[in-house]
Formats: sequence, structure tokens, C-alpha cells
Amino acid sequence: MKYILKLCLLFSLFTLRIQAQNKILVKLAEDLKGPYTGRLMVYTQADTSKPFGQVQEDTPAFAITVKNWKAGETQTLDHASFSYLKPLDSLKRGFYKLVAILDTNTKERGNNAPGNLYTRTEVVAMFDYGVTALPTLTLSNVFPERIFKQSDLVKEVVLKSDLLTKFRGEPIFMKAGVVLPPSYQSNSDKKYPVVYVIPGWGGTHHNVYNKGQQNAYGIGKGEEKIYVFLNPETQTPYGLHAFVDSRVNGPWGTALVTELIPYLENQFSISKLTKHRLITGQSSGGYGAIWLALHFPDKFGGCWATSPDPVDFSSFTGIDIYKDDNYFYTPQKNERGIFIINGKATSTLKKMSLKEQLEGDGGQTQSFEAEFGVPGKDKRPQPLFNPLTGKINKAVANSWKPYDLALYVQQNWHEIKKDAGNKIRIYAGENDNFLLQNSVMAFRDKIKLVNAHIHIEIVKGANHFNTRLIVADTIQKEMDAAITRHCSN
Repeated sequence: MKYILKLCLLFSLFTLRIQAQNKILVKLAEDLKGPYTGRLMVYTQADTSKPFGQVQEDTPAFAITVKNWKAGETQTLDHASFSYLKPLDSLKRGFYKLVAILDTNTKERGNNAPGNLYTRTEVVAMFDYGVTALPTLTLSNVFPERIFKQSDLVKEVVLKSDLLTKFRGEPIFMKAGVVLPPSYQSNSDKKYPVVYVIPGWGGTHHNVYNKGQQNAYGIGKGEEKIYVFLNPETQTPYGLHAFVDSRVNGPWGTALVTELIPYLENQFSISKLTKHRLITGQSSGGYGAIWLALHFPDKFGGCWATSPDPVDFSSFTGIDIYKDDNYFYTPQKNERGIFIINGKATSTLKKMSLKEQLEGDGGQTQSFEAEFGVPGKDKRPQPLFNPLTGKINKAVANSWKPYDLALYVQQNWHEIKKDAGNKIRIYAGENDNFLLQNSVMAFRDKIKLVNAHIHIEIVKGANHFNTRLIVADTIQKEMDAAITRHCSN
């Protein structure tokens, strides 16, 4: 009898542990009336001793979609919520810091986009096996519009694009931060060379204030130049557009060349000589710079790209999208690694995809799908792969071919070589964290077949993030040489 009672007791405790359901409650501060619609996300951090976001760790997160959320109502995240890494009921025992973000901005990507709500106060909660946790978070603050701080030598330009407005069916504006050289105010007759900068992921025209960015792009070095930091993030819900003409995002490249550049040349003392109009970019911006130099070769005197996004889609962060069957797994059924540090993968493409699904529109993968692909019936970018299995959609992969720059050079070099030859220089670190050096080398091998004069250099010891700084002085010397060389325009 005692044995039976013990079994019943153990069974009851086991049942309680299974039935215990962790829940996270989120409410609105009293002054946030709503209604709000968007993606509600809760992030966890296991190291509770440090401020949130200062710890490099991969911990679970959860999300739900909310509609018409009003003050006084509470949202609940539970075992049924979308989960990253682990369901809410499977959290490892311990204390966690929690923060919440409500992404309401459908025009710009990113958790800190203007109008998004966030919890200013971090909550520490205990999660234990078999014990229901019910922490409550309060969304209390709203991310404001970023204010561009202008000065005598730093100006903001916001220009409505007729081309993009027509394509999107709503007003679309291009934004730029213009950095003028020290002599600009006292030398009104001089026409200055100009360098157009396309920042990488997360970069905007506000990068003009960042000292690291100024050093990386050579502001204040060599010949005096005007620098124009472009904003590839503005009004682009599906992720950075890189100033590429896209069948989903619209004709950002053409809008830059035919609308923004002429406007800037009329507003500022910018030389209109082709050899004085240079373009450069890093990562996604590096791809954009190369794309522009190839598609508008008579408009730019030189192009410098560092650590560019995949320029050959047969080597797309380690995947041949035309031949490989699965985005997540190798033919040997191993997860494909990414974010390589000291030769070891610290994450996987599957995890990266799950994180992007958690956060909704605007992730890196979707930005590729919008930049290179075609829209579906709902006008959204068609997915390259099944988000659950990783199986690659070959029809979508083939639709990307016009943006495979290796193929583009092979097919078009005979037409563009007069204007594009010896103008494009590409630098990639031999230890790129996203395997982009392999794509650059595949690009190099293919363009050799048509004798394309494009300089490619693999920088020894460099990774994705420091390549630009390592070659910054070299690029400045090359830019100055391009500016001062004698050539017809």
C-alpha cells in the first residue's frame, strides 16, 4: 500500500511539473493609450549582473503578434508563443533578465525604429522546473525619431523621390548626410570631388558623427573631398536595400543616380566630372557600390568595396543556391555554421533564420530576398527557402540570377568594359566571419574568363569587421590617384 501511495505521489509531482506553464505578462504604461498593432518580443539574458545587451550570449526569446492593443489590456506570452532556441516552459532553471519590445513600425526595420515601444526597466525573474513563473513587464517608452545635428560643415539632405514614390504608391524620401571639407566656407569657387558612402547593415546617414566611421572612410585624409553618407535603411520594411534597383524595394539605384546625385551637385560645390564622383561601401553597402559601378559605369570614376555581401551566388555564405538543396544543412546533414570566430562557427544559418522569424520583417535573409528576388502575389519578397526545413526553392534561386554579379560581369563585360575597366576595387578579409571571402574568390575566378579588369584583394589576417580599417589608407591613396589622373569624362 505504501508503495502504491509513493507511486501516486511521484506521479502527481510529475504531472504538476508537466502542467506548470510559465507565462510572461506584458502591459502598457498608463500614458501609452494605443491602440497598437505589431510584433511583441521578450528577450532573456542569463547573466543578471550586467546591463541588458552587454553580454555576448545566445539565450531564448519569445514573440507574439498583437492587434489593436489598448491601455489596460495585458498580453500573455506562454508555451504557444513563437520561441527562439527553447519554448518558454523549457527554460533552464535560474534567474533571467527580461526586456520587451513592441515593433509597430511597418516602414523601417529594427527594434529601435521610431515609434517602437520598449521596457525601460529590466525585470529579473526566477524560472524553476514545475513552478509556474508569471513575471510582468511594462512597456513604458517609445523610440523617438532621430534628430540629425547639422553644423556649418555637416548637412542633412532629405529628397522626395518621384521614381520610388511612383513604384511604392506612397511618398518615399532619400536621406543623406553631407560632410563638407574645412576649406568649403572660404573657397566658394572650388568644385570638390565627392565620395558617396553606402554603410553596411544598421548604418545610416547618421554615421557621419561616428569617429570610427570617419576614420574608416578617410574623412579628413588626402585630397579634400565632400563625403555623402547615404541611408540604405530608410523606408525599407524588408531590410537594407543597398541602393540597388529591386523588383520588390523599387529603383533605389536609378533614383540615386538620376535624382539625388544631380540634386546634390546643384546644392553644393560638387564637381560634375565623372572622375571626381566616387562610390564606396562596406558589407551590404559594398555589394551596392559594386552593383552601381557595374550598372552605371559611366557615372562613377571609381568604386571601392570592402567585405561585400555575396557577389557570386554559387558561394552564398557557404551555399551554392543553384545546386545545394538545403539552406540549413550540408549534404552530410550537418547544420551550416556562420559567424566564424577564430576558425569556429559560433552560430548556424538555422539559428539566424529562427531569430529573424522571431523578430518579423526586415532581417538579413529577407533583405536578400527583397533585394535580389521577385515579389509574390502579396507583393512581399518570395522566400528563398522553407523556414521550417531549409529546403531551397530553385525557382526563387534562379530568379536571383540577374543580381549574381559574377554572372552579370560574364554576360555584360564586353558592353561595359570601356567605362568600368580598372575602376572597381574589392577587398575582403581572408577570415571573413560570414565566409564572404569565398564568394569574392569565386567571383574572381569567373570574371577571369572574360578578362574583366576588376582589382580583387584578399587581405591577410583580416575579418569582416576590420578589413575596412586595415585598407583605409590604401583606399585613400587610390581615390586621390583616381581624382588627379588625366582622363576624359
